[in-house]
Amino acid sequence: MIITLDGPAGSGKSTIAQRLAKVLGIEYIDSGALYRTLTLFALRRFGTVQGFEGEVAQYFEAHPNALEVKFETHRQRIWLEGEEIKDQIRDLELTRQIRFVAGHPGCREVVNGLMKNLAQSYSVVVDGRDIGTVVFPESKNKFYLDAPSSVRAKRRALELGEPISGPGFERMVQEIEDRDRSDQQRPIAPLVCATDAKRLDTGEMGVEEVLAWISQRLV
Repeated sequence: MIITLDGPAGSGKSTIAQRLAKVLGIEYIDSGALYRTLTLFALRRFGTVQGFEGEVAQYFEAHPNALEVKFETHRQRIWLEGEEIKDQIRDLELTRQIRFVAGHPGCREVVNGLMKNLAQSYSVVVDGRDIGTVVFPESKNKFYLDAPSSVRAKRRALELGEPISGPGFERMVQEIEDRDRSDQQRPIAPLVCATDAKRLDTGEMGVEEVLAWISQRLV
């Protein structure tokens, strides 16, 4: 079984994907964490991301074992060059740099290839922005989650321990809206809702409500 959850940043797809995988007893692939890990690699190796996306892709194509994913009690664990990656990829500045990696075709091939290999061995829930349209178009269980940008910014601020009002919060709203436009307008695998996906606005829904809604529509 392959269940795909697509949607913009902060729409709740990661939280729902993790919970859904746990309820069903299958594995959760966090595609965002994989792109974050490639971004971390670029920042460590080159000091920046923009302009070095091709080098990042070439490195992982030449060293496929440099990026490893394993599942332990239904929890995804990532290793980068032998180092387990955890909170290192949740930095706000790193988050701002992800779009350069995520928009590069070579980097996308690295991540997509890894996810496809994992799905050959496990039943999975996968979240991202093009999972149902590009990575697993054959899935019979596609969902697209969305929410207003202000709601998504509040979720992100709470996750990072940041204020949910004031100039910093307003900048976060703007950054999310800018990220939406970037994801929707990029030439490679833009953020769109698959024509056969079931769409849901999670803005005023709790986690349990969303889980129930999705569970009732699985085939």
